[in-house]
Amino acid sequence: MSINEIKTTVFGFMGTQPTRLGQPGSTPVCSFRLGSTPAYYDAAAGVWKRKSTTWLTVKAFRTLAVNALVCLHKGDPVIVSGSLVTEEWTSDGQPHSSLVLVADGIGHDLARGQDTFTRNQSGVVPIDEEADGPDPWTTPLSSSSSETGSAPASSVSSAADRTSVKNSNAG
Repeated sequence: MSINEIKTTVFGFMGTQPTRLGQPGSTPVCSFRLGSTPAYYDAAAGVWKRKSTTWLTVKAFRTLAVNALVCLHKGDPVIVSGSLVTEEWTSDGQPHSSLVLVADGIGHDLARGQDTFTRNQSGVVPIDEEADGPDPWTTPLSSSSSETGSAPASSVSSAADRTSVKNSNAG
């Protein structure tokens, strides 16, 4: 971590489907929009009230980008932790800037549902740009179970390679 770096964690919902950025052979990068809508309980009215939604662009790199493209979908509740940075550019002679959350970690919010974790096969990740092997941009992404409806029995890995997390939300 560098000096004066802003580290933060944001709970929210995927506002867009993650998209690939960059070219084949380059460092894998993906981007998506994350919406976070705070809510509070108004005891006098007896109802929950929502505040305005804050939108951020999230960028993920390398292995995190490849896994995000496979696992995340528009509308998913997620938790993103990372560094808040300002991206600046010039368009038509006008300066522009935008806040971007550069993700260190992304996960589904288990307070809102259930998920299954599957470890990466050894040799597939982590991605090392200097190493020989398949380029993640040219290697087809595997389908996630949410895209295909359910995982076929042949795709289920051993208990040592897979950790199931079930949420029994009693609150």
